[in-house]
Amino acid sequence: MKPAATVLAAAMSERDLHRAVTDMASAYGLLWWHDNDSRRNKSGLPDLLIVGRKAVWVELKAEKGRFRPAQKIWLAALAAAGHDVRVIRPSDLLGGKVQALMEEIR
Repeated sequence: MKPAATVLAAAMSERDLHRAVTDMASAYGLLWWHDNDSRRNKSGLPDLLIVGRKAVWVELKAEKGRFRPAQKIWLAALAAAGHDVRVIRPSDLLGGKVQALMEEIR
């Protein structure tokens, strides 16, 4: 990644990343779901479910964001059950990996 993109990725919040990813999913005509009030839920479920030709669970993380133990458990359990699970960081958005994902599942 170029130096300017590295600086942008480091400065991008998880909230900004969420908006960019969901806006892109919508632009590709994909369905997506995010629990807007997860306070009553068991913690750890990934941030987004994006659905097109297939369903992908997405955990969004700031560039240097860390996983909580419950998140690790959920991601591992979903993957073990055969679900497609991805972790997206700002560098993935800026580097084109998120667009490639959208094209893969639309």
